[in-house]
Amino acid sequence: MNSSPSRERENRGARTLWLALLFGIFALAWFTSARASVVGATELPDLVEKVLPGVANISSIKIEKTMAYGMDEYFRLWGVPKEHPQTSMGSGFILSKDGYVITNNHVVDDADEVNVILFNRKSYKARIIGRDDKLDVALLRIRDKDGSVPADLVALPMSDAAKVRIAEPVFAVGNPFGLGHTVTTGIISAKNRTIGVGPLDNFLQTDAAINPGNSGGPLFNFKGEVIGINTVIFSRSGQSAGLGFAIPINAVKDTLEDLKKFGRVPRPWLGILGQPVNEAIQSYYGLSVDHGVILANLVNGGPSAAAGLHIGDILLSVNGVDVRENSDVERELYKKKPTDVVPVKVLRKGKTLELKVKLAELPKLSRLPQGII
Repeated sequence: MNSSPSRERENRGARTLWLALLFGIFALAWFTSARASVVGATELPDLVEKVLPGVANISSIKIEKTMAYGMDEYFRLWGVPKEHPQTSMGSGFILSKDGYVITNNHVVDDADEVNVILFNRKSYKARIIGRDDKLDVALLRIRDKDGSVPADLVALPMSDAAKVRIAEPVFAVGNPFGLGHTVTTGIISAKNRTIGVGPLDNFLQTDAAINPGNSGGPLFNFKGEVIGINTVIFSRSGQSAGLGFAIPINAVKDTLEDLKKFGRVPRPWLGILGQPVNEAIQSYYGLSVDHGVILANLVNGGPSAAAGLHIGDILLSVNGVDVRENSDVERELYKKKPTDVVPVKVLRKGKTLELKVKLAELPKLSRLPQGII
């Protein structure tokens, strides 16, 4: 009984020690977190200052002609111009010190004149070196008035987009609504997003504010490296809703040599018009497969026709990969070169056949019916 007060004092001392220890742990965690926040807050402006000179505002001008039969005299009398420029704004970034600039293809598509405005407010005429509408990238090159490469260009480093992690902090710089070199921050919300805008959908999703005019601009990691090109937004209002999508920079790197050498990315085609197999088609025709693409038409002289494919065949796989949608077929094709031979598996009148198709380069899209792969 005499030892009870002593034991109580020991228990009180132990509790006090544990509380002090827990307080110390929480204090250390708070201090570390606060210090990290302060470091991030102070370093980001320094980082942004370094990359801003490498970000470009892109102004593209398309000359529209006023067409009105029998109104030439009226236009001449009242001084109404037959041609008027339409200007659209976008963003881009300097790829290398020799004047190459990257942007989205849709920013400069059909443009008669392209101007690149840098952070120092200097403006340069740009020549379109190459475009790829499938990936939606365009390569430009700027020159001084005397034809020389502008001095002191700041080329931006590119990272490995495959190493980007979900929830990683990022920032975007661009030209939303013509407000040049606007900076917004956020995180990577998701990776490998397919949103139905093209056969090469594989976007980085971010909640960094992306608005009209940001297209073609860089998405940076917190090392100041470009990890993607801001390209698409999802919004009911047409403005940022926290759903922005960027082309991973790795996909852009893969196109650069072709854009410089050919002015395009030579992509293969099969020469088919396809309809995906769905439940209704499967039931109506009593098909034994639940996936594939029915060949509704073939281009005469195209790779598939030359390889012996027939209208009505069901394309089951391309290059050993099962296909369910037309976009699946295109994705597998675009892993190949136009000179490659690709194995395909088809179902014809209940029998499975394996054929080899010698690919060819996709002709100009203006010469092809819509939907041809």
